[in-house]
Amino acid sequence: MSLVLAYWLLIALLNEVPHAGAVVSTLLLPAFSMSFMNACADAGHGLRPSIRMIFSGFRHRLSTLLVVGGLYLLSILLVLGIASLVDGGTLFRWIARGVPPPETAIADGSVLNALLLACVVAAPSLMAFWFAPPLAAWRNMGAAQSMFYSFFAGLRNWRAFAMYGLAIAMAGLAMSLIIAVIAVAVRGNPALMRSIMLGITIGLLPTIFASFYYSYQDIFADSEATLAGDARAEGGEPPAPEADA
Repeated sequence: MSLVLAYWLLIALLNEVPHAGAVVSTLLLPAFSMSFMNACADAGHGLRPSIRMIFSGFRHRLSTLLVVGGLYLLSILLVLGIASLVDGGTLFRWIARGVPPPETAIADGSVLNALLLACVVAAPSLMAFWFAPPLAAWRNMGAAQSMFYSFFAGLRNWRAFAMYGLAIAMAGLAMSLIIAVIAVAVRGNPALMRSIMLGITIGLLPTIFASFYYSYQDIFADSEATLAGDARAEGGEPPAPEADA
């Protein structure tokens, strides 16, 4: 939990920097993702993850992870650019600049249509980036190769990913209903609502990060990755094996 809180605070601080903060946090996302993957590997080997692991994902193949982060940023911009063809850039301004959509865009359904289009276009991109960080860090793959393997792993297991996405969506819907009930109970107090949202988010993030790790394990049966915790338990670094052919 302390690891998640530290990550949340770091990202919040970065996002306080206008424009550049969001860019930097996106570039660093794969490296932070590996920090949590390393923590999950440790936990799977009976070790207790500590807050010091927050930067463990930066110690191995950082340059490759930054390239993955850069490509991820470009994919987000591409998806939002395509969605702009539907709503004239309203969704882009909402996500990138925090400018709320006008009531007319909500009423005529253009924002909803743009959001649906963005979800469809983003699906292949998400498959390409889902397993890219661990493939790059644990299997020594390059950015393009890790994204290639990740995409086809997601494509071959699309049913499992569809069920996973459905489960996440249902959980999100349930949490939205709970938050709505709480909002009514506290009469929409902004400070209290922010505290509740923060608590819920920090409580759910460990489960979500753990699901990333175990989905990777299930699909790739990565024996090298399962040794990561053993390596750190012995005072060393996780192994860096050669990529499979």
